[in-house]
This record gives sequence, structure tokens and C-alpha cells, in this order.
Amino acid sequence: MKISVAEQAGFCFGVKRALKLIDEFQRRGKQIQTFGPLIHNIPVLNELQARGIATVSSLRAMDAHKTLCIRTHGVPRDIERRLRRRGVSTLDATCPLVKKGQRIVEQLGRGGGRVLIVGDRDHPEIVAARSYARHVKIINSLDEARALPRSREMSVVAQTTLNTDFFKEVAAVLMEKTERLHVFNTICQATQDRQEAVRKLAPKVDAVIVVGSRISSNTKKLLQIAREKNRNVLQIETCDDLRGKRIQARLKGFRSVGLSAGASTSPRELENVKRFLQKL
Repeated sequence: MKISVAEQAGFCFGVKRALKLIDEFQRRGKQIQTFGPLIHNIPVLNELQARGIATVSSLRAMDAHKTLCIRTHGVPRDIERRLRRRGVSTLDATCPLVKKGQRIVEQLGRGGGRVLIVGDRDHPEIVAARSYARHVKIINSLDEARALPRSREMSVVAQTTLNTDFFKEVAAVLMEKTERLHVFNTICQATQDRQEAVRKLAPKVDAVIVVGSRISSNTKKLLQIAREKNRNVLQIETCDDLRGKRIQARLKGFRSVGLSAGASTSPRELENVKRFLQKL
């Protein structure tokens, strides 16, 4: 079996930065907790928990004696303000590119116009971003874009992990809805690179394995793109998902397998999967 790894896969800058911040903090003997899951990768979250880094889901549940780490996806502006008013010790691990999107939404909101965000309305990144302006509309399908009323002027930003082709399609629909469209492509470069890498790899192999958590937005987008280019696509969270006899029998039928991984998947996990397939 020939195994090919996508040119870009695994941890992105924002995830590496967040984990480095936590590592440095712990080395200084500080106790820390995260407000919501730091990233969307269950094995990594389990590792953090084993190191004594708990996840809290509300301000009420936090330990006042520990530093509160803000997740990579950010938090709504009102929560940030409440933390400052209460004097809570915080470590902001929000991805700088997510912060950039928040600032753009805030600036657009000051102009009083409607701001459109393309993305999953329930995703924590979008929940946080929409809090930075009063008149925000979330859309996540071409039908939702087509249903918008005509407007003289529109501004649109994207979830950082959005499918780039989908964002272009939405922008094209919006062009027909307004005289002036301001498009801010806030999809992060790491996301675009990983999507392009799997887009190139998928047609060249018999099957594609995408390594990443099922709760990860960017992993879902990689899976979607891979399925557009290859009929044999599998998503796994860890190497353990490949240990069943049925799945191994299926994999042995392929002469070549391509590997991709979400931006919150550790390089170690990707290497574990590669080695497992080599032995298989």
C-alpha cells in the first residue's frame, strides 16, 4: 500500500500558539482552566485534562484561584467585559485570525450597515463574532443567501474554517442582491492551504483518510472536499479507529491511501496513523 500525506495537514498556527501559551504558563507553576474546549480535538483535550487543565462551561463554574484561558475560537464580547469587571486573571488564546474577524465585524457595525457572516451559526467562533455588531445576519447556505432582500450595500465576512469554494459561491449570489458588496475573505490561510492540499491529493489515490475530531469544523470541510474528489473517504479521530477487522479488510483492498488532517489534529496522531497503515 502506498501512503501519501497531504502537503498541508495537522496543527495550524492558532492551535500551536494556544498550546504553547498553556505549556509556558504551566511551566511557571500556574494553575489554569479553559473557558469552553480550547480546540475541537477530543484526544488533545483528554491530554490537557490529564495534565489537570479542566474545561468550564460557565463563569459560575470556574475556580477563582485559577487563571481562565480563553479558547482559540474566542468568546462573546459581553463575557470579556464581565471578566474584566470582575478582575479575573485570564490568558487569551484566541486565534489572532479569529480576532481579526471580530475587529472587522466591529468596524463594519460602527457604520450602521448590515453585516453578513457566512458560517455555522452555532459554532463558538460565530457566536463570538456576531456579538461585535448589532445588525448581524448569519447565513450558511446558498438558499439563505438567495432569500436575503435586496440592499444598496452589503458587507460579508467568513468563518475562518469555511470551505473557500462555498464562500465564493455565496459572494456571487450576494453580488446580485446589492449595488455595492464589500467582501472580506477571513478564511485563514492554514484552512485554505489544507483544503487545497486535500483537493489535489484526493483524485490521485484509491482512498482518503481524514484524521480529526467529528466536532471540528475545519475537519468537516476537509471531509466534504475529499468526498467531492474521491468515493472512498473515511474520517477517524485516532489510530484506534482503524483496529477493527472489517475496516482493515477494506483498507487492504486499496493500493494507495491519502492522509489529511484537521488543523487541530496533532502531528503525532497523524504519524501514528501513517505507521499503522504501513504495518497493515
